[in-house]
Amino acid sequence: MPSTIRVAAVDIERVFPKLSPWGPGFDLELLQEFAAYSGTELEMTPFATHDEAFEALARGQADIMLASGYNPDNLSPTIPVIAGPVYEESPALMLHNIRRFELRTPFELCDQDIFVPNHSDLLQIFDNLKEQLACSPNLLTNQNSTHLASLMEYNSNKNVRFHLVEAGAFKPIQPFLHRLRVTDNFGDDLQYRWYLRDDVQGLNRAIEDYWHMITSNGTIADKREMYFGFIPEETDFYDLYTFRKNIREKLPLYKKHILSASRKYNIDPLFLAAVMYQESHFNPLARSKTGVRGLMQLTTDTADLLKLTSRLDPQQSITGGAKYLRFLWDKLESRDVDGWDRWLFTLAAYNQGLGHVYDAIDTASYIGKDPGSWRSLKQVFPLLTRTKYHSNTRYGYTRGYEAVDYVDSIRYYYYIMKGLAVLPGLEAQYLAPFVTGTVSFSR
Repeated sequence: MPSTIRVAAVDIERVFPKLSPWGPGFDLELLQEFAAYSGTELEMTPFATHDEAFEALARGQADIMLASGYNPDNLSPTIPVIAGPVYEESPALMLHNIRRFELRTPFELCDQDIFVPNHSDLLQIFDNLKEQLACSPNLLTNQNSTHLASLMEYNSNKNVRFHLVEAGAFKPIQPFLHRLRVTDNFGDDLQYRWYLRDDVQGLNRAIEDYWHMITSNGTIADKREMYFGFIPEETDFYDLYTFRKNIREKLPLYKKHILSASRKYNIDPLFLAAVMYQESHFNPLARSKTGVRGLMQLTTDTADLLKLTSRLDPQQSITGGAKYLRFLWDKLESRDVDGWDRWLFTLAAYNQGLGHVYDAIDTASYIGKDPGSWRSLKQVFPLLTRTKYHSNTRYGYTRGYEAVDYVDSIRYYYYIMKGLAVLPGLEAQYLAPFVTGTVSFSR
């Protein structure tokens, strides 16, 4: 193996993320772990289009190409390039602007302006359609394969009714495009895989061994869950509208208290705000049917533990909630849970109680799942609603489905706030103070 592996990749959100708080990006993190596994360094080069990235590989200017939904029809026998295993498949999606009618028949594509990223596989779909439609849609394409910038622009442009995108690249940016909705699937599924040079000594063998390892030990499934598992299959646009409105109108009221608590307990202010929104929608007088109160929906027992005099006082509620989150996080140190998994366990404990999280960890271990992975606990928590499982635990029955929905909902709100803070839009100015106040809270 050479000391440095050159990687060509198209510059899209899931490969070079600008929005995700979870890490370097799903595809990039897989590459980084491969580099560590094989004892090499990475030299990453972003390209504007998939075709340009593949051309660099074909010319020997790269050793690996990330084929994110890009599938060349035939690999020429004259170039030493081979295909790695498929690790994801996703269709092309036709989107429509909600201020225009959705697609009711393919013939409505005739004489329409349709945005398509500069992606040869997506463009080929329209070449295939021409024979069936006997017409040619007017394709609006850009100079690159990225979706985000162009779709952000077309999100507010009702004159462009349809947009064709690749589902895998669209998924992480979908929550920020509140006027674009999926109307249909088009064409065959596009594949995610690595293409590699077969003339680089040891590379093919190392990649085969690495992919066998991460597919058999659950690594790739864990990373897919971390980066994408919280994004709902269908976007609730009314919920997003309400959330964005509350960011502008209510979140600034608690800025001082959120920033103070986040500094004191080393918690990202936007993470703390996401918990608060899930709990109370920024309503300081919120009360649930179980009797929890305030912005952070604290129980009487928790308030007493934290020595709070009023759960309805915004400062006490926010500071107390942050202190309790840090308390739960510290308690999980003995359970060998690290990184983001530990924070997601912490959220589950905030919702259902630390004892039930301990039960879920023990149950996961008992049934042969990784007890330190949120993906495992996401599968185990619902089992604790069943007598067969919770009868063998210390703390008994818990609302397991609620715990899963609770954690994923906070992840979703946190992800959206992190993205809205850096994307053009009304919310950016309201979220900017919280980004400035962000602290490292990995420990």
